[in-house]
Amino acid sequence: MSIKVEVARLGVKILFHLQYKLKFTYTDFDKRRKEPFFLISNHASLHDPLYVAMNIKKYPYPVTSNILYTNKLMKFGLNKIIKSIPKRKGQSDIQTIRLILNAFNKDKNSIMIFPEGNSSFFGEQTPTDYMSTAKIVKKISHDLVVAKIDGGYFAKPRWGKRRGRPEFHVHYYTLLTKAQIDQMELNELSETIKDALQYNDYEWNKKMQIKYRFPKKAIGLEQYIYVCPKCESIQTLHTHKNDIYCDKCGHLAHINEYHLLEGLSFDNLIEWDHIQKRVLKSQEKNRVYESSGKFYQIELSKGGRKKIGQVKAFLDDKQLILSNKYIQKPFDVEKINGLVLTQKNILSFDYEDNTYMIKMKDPMLFLDTINLHKGDI
Repeated sequence: MSIKVEVARLGVKILFHLQYKLKFTYTDFDKRRKEPFFLISNHASLHDPLYVAMNIKKYPYPVTSNILYTNKLMKFGLNKIIKSIPKRKGQSDIQTIRLILNAFNKDKNSIMIFPEGNSSFFGEQTPTDYMSTAKIVKKISHDLVVAKIDGGYFAKPRWGKRRGRPEFHVHYYTLLTKAQIDQMELNELSETIKDALQYNDYEWNKKMQIKYRFPKKAIGLEQYIYVCPKCESIQTLHTHKNDIYCDKCGHLAHINEYHLLEGLSFDNLIEWDHIQKRVLKSQEKNRVYESSGKFYQIELSKGGRKKIGQVKAFLDDKQLILSNKYIQKPFDVEKINGLVLTQKNILSFDYEDNTYMIKMKDPMLFLDTINLHKGDI
């Protein structure tokens, strides 16, 4: 491993040990292991790849979203400091599989992936088809190691801020040996991976009773929740410190020191998301939702992004329209492909032969609405 990688990893270790109470534990896994292995992990927060890999002696190559390579700072880190493998989220990529195979067969290096693709929105695993992961695990046929993360969502939810110096637990263990993988059918392997990566930080902390003493636990949540559970109005929510409000109903809920909701008939955001999706499905199909954001065209071949400008966004069951005084860009909902929510509030998607992204105020509402109209939820 090069000196620059070691220096960068040391910097990451110092930074994150200052910011978090990191607890690493191991069962049937040696963090100094030299032989290649396939590392999988649940995806609780945006920075999981840094936490999970920094404690392993021989750094596993991470498989990362190719959208990150269009950010100059991220591109430098992923290309110059560490070696990584790009992948388009939500889509199969033959080139990505080839690079993974080369990492094992030529570089004799381990690989690290997060099968969910997206870090958690509401504190549990993102619904995922694990068959594609099972296929590549089966093809590679190396020991399969799990890094199980608990507390990551509460430590730094993707819509919010880091909570003081919170606890963050990572447990490493060998899920399956090469010999066991070789004997398994794909369906069994897929189910085994799925079971290993399931998590729920709310249920975990009801047992652990870790306190999150942070005065702004609700800030940013209105980007991800969009339905009032009392009056069922949409886009009427706002937050202040540890509290959530509706413009019509007033105070709705308080997030306590255990990160549980107080004041409603449920105590977690997982249930809130179930409610908002149910309400969204009950709306008239031609209802128009409005938002705003910064609009970019992504140039994946060049590893860059072209800023088109600040736009207003309008969405109904047929079209997404992004406009300002210079442009009016319509997108037929049925032709939008590869739609994903990356980082905190960036929607990226493919349309015809181009890739676009919009950093917007209401990313979850637009993500769910487009998926609903396409029949994906």
